Amino acid sequence: MEKAIQKEEKRKPKYGLLSCVGYIYRMLWQNERKLVFAGVFIVPISLALSVLTLYTPSVMLSVLEKSDRFSQVALVIIGLLLAQLLCSLSDNVVSTIIFYSESYALGSMGMLWRTYSRDRDRYLDYNPEVQKWNERALNVIKNNHTAGVQFPKDFSNMLSLILKFLLFGTVISLLHPVIILLLAVGCALNAVIGKREWRKNWEEQDIRNDLDKKINCIAWSVSQDLSYAKDIRLYGMKRFLHDRLMQLLDLSLVEQRKMECRSILTALINFFVVFIRDGAAYAFLIAEAVQGKVDAASFVLYFSAISSLSDVMGSILEIINKVSEGAIQVSDFREAMEIEGRLNRGPGIPTPKEPFSITFRNVSFQYPEGEKKVLENISFQIEAGEKIALVGLNGAGKTTLTMLMCGILLPDEGEILLNGHSLYEYNRDELYSLFGIVPQQFNLLPASIAQNIAAAEEDAIDRERVDYCMELAGLTEKIASLPKGADTPLNRELYEDGVELSGGETQKLLLARLLYKDPPCIILDEPTAALDPIAEDRMYRSYHQIAAKATSVFISHRLASTRFCDRIFLLNGACIAEVGTHDELMAAGGKYRELFELQSRYYKEGKKGEVE
Repeated sequence: MEKAIQKEEKRKPKYGLLSCVGYIYRMLWQNERKLVFAGVFIVPISLALSVLTLYTPSVMLSVLEKSDRFSQVALVIIGLLLAQLLCSLSDNVVSTIIFYSESYALGSMGMLWRTYSRDRDRYLDYNPEVQKWNERALNVIKNNHTAGVQFPKDFSNMLSLILKFLLFGTVISLLHPVIILLLAVGCALNAVIGKREWRKNWEEQDIRNDLDKKINCIAWSVSQDLSYAKDIRLYGMKRFLHDRLMQLLDLSLVEQRKMECRSILTALINFFVVFIRDGAAYAFLIAEAVQGKVDAASFVLYFSAISSLSDVMGSILEIINKVSEGAIQVSDFREAMEIEGRLNRGPGIPTPKEPFSITFRNVSFQYPEGEKKVLENISFQIEAGEKIALVGLNGAGKTTLTMLMCGILLPDEGEILLNGHSLYEYNRDELYSLFGIVPQQFNLLPASIAQNIAAAEEDAIDRERVDYCMELAGLTEKIASLPKGADTPLNRELYEDGVELSGGETQKLLLARLLYKDPPCIILDEPTAALDPIAEDRMYRSYHQIAAKATSVFISHRLASTRFCDRIFLLNGACIAEVGTHDELMAAGGKYRELFELQSRYYKEGKKGEVE
């Protein structure tokens, strides 16, 4: 069942701390096991460094006061410095190992997300709430410090800080135990204030994500994509894009200033808390020293212990907040990964191997946030092996209807049947294998032409079949002109010897890809839009050969090109307004005839002008 996604007035994480920690450790155990153990070395190294930092000044002062021999003083100092150097070196080595392991673990999370998002039911991507969850998941992957992969290091640091607390606290308790309580209260106040700031920033994250998406679209996608360059220059869109970008940047700046103000306010409060807290502790120590109750070496020791304990308490609370924040981010990631579609991902009924029938029963569909229904209460049946043409004005729902046929979109109401069985009865991936599409919007892989046609690795390509499909699609002459033939890679950005195909050549390649797949149902969505008249005529002549072993759906704005189909469906007003052959629809004198005569008028007028 599809997960119910509803807008929340105030966001709350679904998963708690322990659940998220367990999730991350399981992932690390599978992908980067050494990160689980590397943090163990942090504790002894960190504790050794703290002991050396605490006692080195007082030991050196004590040796200088009690010994007048150079060699003895030098030996103690050299020993302390060597110990610190060795600990620092060990700390750097462990930190480097952990850093790269965390980067790899974060990359594993990114791969996990990309694999999931590629495999997710396509119709979900139209849902604005799903898009919001996408942005949250991407925000987690982009932020190393909040992705949870630092949990092992955080818990090791927490253990070492607790041991440091015991070390420094024991020393300070010899001066007065109330100082420990004073420092703890101050750190707790700072932690509460800091957590409140982060929580507020997290709750407003969706607003910033939305603005960042729009800014990136204009600043990078539109500005850097060469396909936009011609329109921007010819139609003078530079000023428009600049103004729109500045508007978005102003809105983004407002959000950033909110965060900045919260951060400044938090910093000021923290400053006053620390000033009062540490000032009181140091004042007490100075008073004890002035009264002669503390000697010079002890003063240095206590002073260092107070400063270190203050830092340790702050670090403990900082890590607690960091782990809590990381858990919330991991919860966001997990929730985004758990969005499920309605199509069947388990065993399904056997898929047909031959052309099959397609039935729509009272189907309605409206895009999320759309103003009205694209299709409303549509019913029809396409017989197995039948050749259907879909015609209608722009926006009539022709492409949407074909996307519903093959499960790329799912209806809001009604049902769709293939060979009398609901889409949901088939396994989703087996369902997709039934269809081949030449779409209006397409993407070519950054791979060889042969790989794009076969959609397979080199060793799995049937070369004879590739050649046959290129010939039938009218692509053979172009491929023969290339130095590497069908092995020529596409995409010049990745390959020095790569090529870029023209619009018409790309449509032929897409047709060759469909022919190679040889599915029992083919959908041709304006397949001749970028073809020249000769290539278009060739495509029409070969259509019966292309669709000989398939149920076929042909979409075209050129009504004259649909005569070779068995039936024509005219979509108008969110429904199928007329059905019949070309001759039947012309005889009916309805909308189809009106559109056909409107199109043919220009050809007749042009011909008449030539005669005159």
